[in-house]
Amino acid sequence: MSAFTGLRRCLGLATRRYRWQVLAWMVPLWLFLLGHPIALQRMYPSFEERTALLSQMRGVPGVRLLFGPLPASGSVGEFASWEDGGYLLWFVAIMAIMLTTALARRDEQDGHVEVVLGAGAGRWTPFASATTWALGAMALTGAGLAASLIGVNAVVGETPLRGALIFGGVTIAQGWAFAGVALVASQLVRDATTARGLCFTVFGAAFAIRVLADETGAAWLRWLSPLAWRDVAEPFGAERVWAFAVFALDAAALVALAALLHSRRELLGAVLADRSVSARRWRVRGPLGLTARLGVRRLAAWAFALALTGSLFGAMSGGLSDLIANNPSSTAYIDKIAPEMRPVVQYTTLLTVVIVALVATAVVQRVLNLAASEERGLSEAALTCGVPRTRALIAALADAIGAGVVLLVVSGAVLAAAMATQVREDHAAGRAFVFTLTQLPGVVAAVGIAAMLVGAAPRWRSLAWAIIAWSSFARLFGGLIDMPKWAQDLSVLGHVIDPWGTTHWLPMAVQLGVGIACCAGGLIAYRVRDIPA
Repeated sequence: MSAFTGLRRCLGLATRRYRWQVLAWMVPLWLFLLGHPIALQRMYPSFEERTALLSQMRGVPGVRLLFGPLPASGSVGEFASWEDGGYLLWFVAIMAIMLTTALARRDEQDGHVEVVLGAGAGRWTPFASATTWALGAMALTGAGLAASLIGVNAVVGETPLRGALIFGGVTIAQGWAFAGVALVASQLVRDATTARGLCFTVFGAAFAIRVLADETGAAWLRWLSPLAWRDVAEPFGAERVWAFAVFALDAAALVALAALLHSRRELLGAVLADRSVSARRWRVRGPLGLTARLGVRRLAAWAFALALTGSLFGAMSGGLSDLIANNPSSTAYIDKIAPEMRPVVQYTTLLTVVIVALVATAVVQRVLNLAASEERGLSEAALTCGVPRTRALIAALADAIGAGVVLLVVSGAVLAAAMATQVREDHAAGRAFVFTLTQLPGVVAAVGIAAMLVGAAPRWRSLAWAIIAWSSFARLFGGLIDMPKWAQDLSVLGHVIDPWGTTHWLPMAVQLGVGIACCAGGLIAYRVRDIPA
């Protein structure tokens, strides 16, 4: 029997299990890169307008920090590679981390790899399947992004084929690099959550190196950070094709290291010693106490990440708000996203939407953990100890909503404190805190929808992520593509209380009602269905 026996069947199994999850990542990225440059060209039709806008942005603190070095000219291709690429590279990296750790570590953690090996698969088949599938998904993502830019060129021009292919190649190279990091992390530690934590630590270090390279002018540092490889290759600019040889070698080295580590560990084992068990005793009473105890480290990590995000956004607020207020084209651009608001209020609204989207992601993940525990057999073990079903789900919901309140307070307070040092008009700091905190009904709605899916159809629980993705897209980009107002209002984000302006209470009341109704429906469904479903 070969070490790779059954590889084709394992690849087919991975395709069946993860195809919808991957498409949920890919399709919004493709559509965003197709639609946003076209909207940008319609908002700033001339090359001179876009170049002037870039010149003004060079004086804005934090813009280079967030998106990287600004291009010299304002072609649609350079603008898309800089601004849209700043977002897309982040999402592609996160996609690579989440997908690869699921394939390489969570499947082993949940016992799926053991079943595959017991069915006659070769020793290296699970690792090869996870690696091939993850790298293939990244390649398809990059190819789709290149195709989107080719489509942009067919509509408005200024995104030639060579530049589009180089941009797609950069996203593939970066995705492969972070997939390699995730493969290595999956060999080092015993569970997928810890592996993702290591990966996001590397992600943060890569971001710091990219910022250091930009601020110091040390171009050689960009080779050390996959997040800076776009600036090395320069799509629609210098277009350094030869750089891809180095990118490929880096990704290959990471995969080879992961393979070496995999060969030196046992099934369900890890290279590093397991330090997840604390010697300190914790008094845990009931399902809620256990759920909170298990999620306390994750909550702390999310709070730290949101605090950093809030401080970064707040530090950028002064320059960007001035840019919006003093530039008619920028004002028109933002009016599409957040109409009928003063510039500072517009900018504050957009910032809080992004932050609350991250909060919603964190709390929905805590609800979905109940379904993951059910798949691993942990829920069944708890229920046999006399814990009522409804109590278990109520504990998960209470934990999620409580975590949401904590994260909203932390992120809102940090954002308000940072904005207070930059913007003093229009009650910017107060609005930042209130706008963040009063989006709690939207968070409750997202939690309720996740609870309904966990209770009634746990296999379809990934749809909870689609709600957050749709809400973010509708609120941030719906105006740019002339989405109907009623469709934008379906978002669980962006409905706030404004003590210094006008507040529309109906959407918030509807959100709260939907959240409560879905929680109740999820409890009823969870009580009557079989476990496991």
